[in-house]
Amino acid sequence: LLTLSVIVAFLKTPPPSQKPSSPGVIKPLERGELAIIYIYGPIEIKEPVFFALLPRGSDYVVWRLRQLQKVRGLKAVLLRINSPGGSVAAVQDIYEELKKLKEKGVKIVSSLGEIATSGAYYIASISDAIVAEPGTITGSIGVIIPMVNMKELLNKLGIKMYSIKSGKFKDIGTIARELTEEEREILEQLVNEAYNQFLEAVKSGRGEKFKGVWEEVADGRIFSGERAKKLGLVDYLGNFEDAKRIACELAGIKGEPRIVGGERRGWESLILRLEEKIFAPLFFFHRHREPILEYRYYSPHLFEEE
Repeated sequence: LLTLSVIVAFLKTPPPSQKPSSPGVIKPLERGELAIIYIYGPIEIKEPVFFALLPRGSDYVVWRLRQLQKVRGLKAVLLRINSPGGSVAAVQDIYEELKKLKEKGVKIVSSLGEIATSGAYYIASISDAIVAEPGTITGSIGVIIPMVNMKELLNKLGIKMYSIKSGKFKDIGTIARELTEEEREILEQLVNEAYNQFLEAVKSGRGEKFKGVWEEVADGRIFSGERAKKLGLVDYLGNFEDAKRIACELAGIKGEPRIVGGERRGWESLILRLEEKIFAPLFFFHRHREPILEYRYYSPHLFEEE
């Protein structure tokens, strides 16, 4: 615990070199050809509780994308994605803002990291090109409402929960009891609506590139990057630098591109890794006290090599 506290204290102290021109801060009327947007960890509108050491909630990503519309000479946006997905609304916020950039003629390329599943793939599907590692975990096209029923545990502890409510569905999803059939139908309708929106977006983005059968792919299953390429869910196998090169080629950028806002510093990447590996699992239940409609894949860390 002491070591963890020291790490947190260190990370919360901005480095001396951090100024308003740090990566992610776009100056008015800035010029640049290529912008890099990082989408790491669970995609949520609010900042993750306790460990928001860097601004990266969906509101921040949307703000950055809107700022990019003011950049003179912008030709391409490179998305670096390492995320299991997230809430439906947060994912759709980012997707819609990317659509506006694309309508202005800006090329979009996605570079998938260790994992880019569900809502993360939803976002990537709007890209002109998707690049994944052979071992990237992707897919998981579907919707989930994670819920916990603690009725038996509460009974054993002698705890009784009461709700004074204005309607019979007001406490839908409470941890204190089982769902009724009517409540289950309501939630299933929500899931189906969100699923159809997901499928429509992916079909629109992949179009004729897709080589499989949607009914056999869009059922929540996951794929390796290699398998996803064979199915037409991704376009190329490669790393971040490969994706950067492809973005430049598609946008007609010659030579080394001028990066809008600069690139991410090493200490920022360290923070993101610590958040994903240490802090995020500690606050899983804090983030899920109420039912949330999500485009998200819940999993252990797959194929991790130490």
